Amino acid sequence: MAMKTNVFMLTVVCLLLPYVGMSQDSSKVPQKGSKVYVIGESKNEDAMKAIDRLIDELKDWAYWEVKPTKDEADFVLKADIKASKGMTLTSWGGTSYTLTAQIIDKGGNVLWESAQYKASPNGTNGFNAGNAVVKKFMRALKKKFK
Repeated sequence: MAMKTNVFMLTVVCLLLPYVGMSQDSSKVPQKGSKVYVIGESKNEDAMKAIDRLIDELKDWAYWEVKPTKDEADFVLKADIKASKGMTLTSWGGTSYTLTAQIIDKGGNVLWESAQYKASPNGTNGFNAGNAVVKKFMRALKKKFK
């Protein structure tokens, strides 16, 4: 009988385990109207232009209030944008970008982390992969935080 109980409990735990990480305390993630400071990780000029574009997009979205200093913000959106030049299968030698981001509270705790978004210059994005990667990220961010 004890063996059946252990197997049952193990089955229940295995079924519920994926949902444990999905439940977020809504008080910990930025709510509409929260103050957010955006910081870029890269010193690359192309990546810094993409960060500027990201800040503009966040301001246009107006879900959060973008602040000019970390001290004024409730949360930090840390964006890691990498720009790489060279010939790839899809870029034809232009600058390609990847973007990942984290939302971090004042205590340094990561509250949310994005997937990695990629863009290479091509005709569908006007050969501006920096804007394209920011747009991909913003679409996902808007779905996540409604």
